[in-house]
Amino acid sequence: MAKKEDENLIDVGKVYSQSEEFVEKNKKQIGIVIGLLILAVAGYFAYTSYISSQNLEAAENIWKAEYYFEIDSLDKAMYGDGQYFGFEYIADNYSSTKTGKLASYYMGVILKEKGEYEAALDYLKKADIDDDVLGAIALGNIGDIYVELEDYKEALKYFNKAIKHSDNSFTAPIYLNKAAVTYAFLENYKKAAEYYERIINDYPDSQQAREVKKEDARVKQLAG
Repeated sequence: MAKKEDENLIDVGKVYSQSEEFVEKNKKQIGIVIGLLILAVAGYFAYTSYISSQNLEAAENIWKAEYYFEIDSLDKAMYGDGQYFGFEYIADNYSSTKTGKLASYYMGVILKEKGEYEAALDYLKKADIDDDVLGAIALGNIGDIYVELEDYKEALKYFNKAIKHSDNSFTAPIYLNKAAVTYAFLENYKKAAEYYERIINDYPDSQQAREVKKEDARVKQLAG
C-alpha cells in the first residue's frame, strides 16, 4: 500500500528543476511577453489619462458655444467667435469624449434647421449620446431628416431606435406618434393603429395620448 502511495507522489524537486530549465531556455520569449504586458498596462493607463484630460479640455471649451446656441447666434455657436471654439471644432477634435459627442449633436441640430441634411446626418450619427432623453432626441432628429429626404424606411428605423433608447414618458410618445404618422402616410394603417394604441395604453398621461385618439379611430377604420 505504501509503495502504491509512493508511486503516486509528485516529485516536487523534479518539477521545480524542470520549471527552472523551461524559464532558462525561454527567458528571452518570456521577457518579451512580460514587456508587452507592461506596455499594454502602461498604454491603458496613459489612454485613460489622455481621455480624462481630453474630456476636461472639451468641457472647458463648449460652454461659450452653448451660450451662443441658447441666444440663437448659430454661426458663432457652430464656428466660434475668434476667441472661443464652436461646436464644429469641439466635435471634430474631441470626438472620443462625451463633450465631443454632445457638440456633434448640437452641430447636427443646427445643420438640420439650416436644411443641410446630409451634413446634419453625419454629425447626428456621431453623437451616440447615452443620456435617456437627449440620446432619444438625437436619434429622433435623424428620423426627422429621413422624412425630409423622403426615405421613410430609414425614418421609421430611427424613430423605432429613439423609442427603444429609453422608455420614458417624454420622448417615447413623441416618436411613437411620429412613427404612427409615417406608417399612416405609407398607408400601413394597421401598423399606425398599433403605435397609436401603444401611446394611449402605455403613456395615458402624455400630451400625445390626449391628441391621437381621433387619429387612432381614423386609421383603424381605414385598416378595416
